[in-house]
Amino acid sequence: MPSHKTEAIVIQSMDFGERDKLITFLTKKFGKLKGIAKGAKNSKKRFSGTLEIFSHINLNFFEKENLGLARIESVSLIDPFSKINESIEKVTYGSYFVELVNEMVGEREENKAIFTLLLYFLRLLNREKICEEYLRIYEVRLLTLLGYQPQLDKCIICQGEIGLKVQNWFSLKRGGVVCPTCHKGIEDLPISLGTSRVMKAARSYPLSKITRIKFTAQALKESRQILSNFVEYQLGKRLKSLQFLEQMKGM
Repeated sequence: MPSHKTEAIVIQSMDFGERDKLITFLTKKFGKLKGIAKGAKNSKKRFSGTLEIFSHINLNFFEKENLGLARIESVSLIDPFSKINESIEKVTYGSYFVELVNEMVGEREENKAIFTLLLYFLRLLNREKICEEYLRIYEVRLLTLLGYQPQLDKCIICQGEIGLKVQNWFSLKRGGVVCPTCHKGIEDLPISLGTSRVMKAARSYPLSKITRIKFTAQALKESRQILSNFVEYQLGKRLKSLQFLEQMKGM
C-alpha cells in the first residue's frame, strides 16, 4: 500500500460508525481527498485537536488500489486557526469558504492554486476583522480558477464595449455582462461599470495586495447578488453556510 505525505486543510469532518471519523481534506498535492481516521472518536493522543474543521495540517495517509477512501496514518498540526472559532461570524465565513471548495472541486483533481487561495483566506480570516469584500473576492477568484470566470470586459453576446452611462446586466446563464441592446432575460441582474471593474481587480490582484481592494456600497450589493446567484446557478443549489450567513446579516 503506497504511503503519501502532503499539506492539507480539513474542510469536512463526520462521524463514521462508533469509533471512526470520515474526513474530507483539500490537499496541496492530491486535490480534494476523503479518508478514514480509525479510532479518531476515542483516541485522545493520536489525532487530538488535529482533525477540526479549518485546521492546516501535515497529513500522512496510505491507500489500497481501487479503493476510494484513504486511510489516515498520522497527522501533525501546522495551524488550527483558533481565532476563527472565537466569533460566530468568522466561523460562518470560514464555513462558506470550505463548503464552496467542497462542493465545487472534484476529488483527486490537483490544483495548488486553489489550495493556496483557501489557505490565504483562512489566514486572513484568522487575523483580520470581518470584511464582506473577502467573500466576494474569494468567490470570483475561485470561480476563475475552476474555469467559470465571468466575462466582465465586453458584452458576452455582441462583444461590444460596456458603456459608462447606461444600465448593463449580468446573465447567470451566459456567465457574463450583457449590454442594454442584447438584454432580454428577466433573470439577468444589474451590474454597473464600477462593479465590473472592482470584480476584475478582485480576480487579478496579487493575493498579498487584495486587502487594498475596496468596494463601494453599490458594488457590494451588486456583486453579492451576482456572485452568490452565479454560484447557485452552477451548483444547482444554495449552500447551507451561505443561507445561514444571509439570515445572520439580514442580506
